[in-house]
Amino acid sequence: MFGRHFAASWLILAATSLGGCSQSVGLYHRIEGGAIAQSRQAPPGANLPYPNLADVPPPLAATPPGSQEAIAAQARGGVSAPSPGALAGLALPSAVPPLPNVPGLTLSNPIFTPAPPKPQAPTLAAAPPPAPPVGIAFAPGSALLPYSQTGAIQAAAVQSGAGRVRVCGFGEGSMALAIARAQRLADALTAAGVPRKNIDMTAFSAGSGGFVQPYGAAMAGQARAN
Repeated sequence: MFGRHFAASWLILAATSLGGCSQSVGLYHRIEGGAIAQSRQAPPGANLPYPNLADVPPPLAATPPGSQEAIAAQARGGVSAPSPGALAGLALPSAVPPLPNVPGLTLSNPIFTPAPPKPQAPTLAAAPPPAPPVGIAFAPGSALLPYSQTGAIQAAAVQSGAGRVRVCGFGEGSMALAIARAQRLADALTAAGVPRKNIDMTAFSAGSGGFVQPYGAAMAGQARAN
């Protein structure tokens, strides 16, 4: 019984001591002053009313099926042209709008100078198509040019102008005869006024006779033998 009363007395003494200690610490803080003597601040939102769950908006309705595909198709199709009714009341200004009158500020409309046109590349005239070849007849086995064929060669020389002329000789199986006929045609053109540098010679062993053909200034003059 004595031990029980002693334990109770000890507890009462301890509580009284702690209470006096806390009061003494608080008294010391009040005497010291400053931030430590101030009352604690209320927690944030302590003065706000409790939230009303009835004010929470309802959830959004589910997107109907196919709406996302329609929006994507419209985006891929680009921006559509406005309707004529939407453009009916629109009019472009006929003059530059007036500048605002701001005190202490001087403004002036910029002078619009159009950009100079870009120089266009000169267009090259298309080369005229070659004239059809004019056949020249030779006596069998001969490279002598008959007098009756000189008129055709002179006409080809006039038609060529300052362009080029192709001559070809056929040798009836002889390459030497073909070259001799081509050379005779070139000589006749030179006599008719065509510069030698504008004449291209070609020779073939097969065939008979030869031809002259004005064709422009596309190829350099060369003598070929096939």
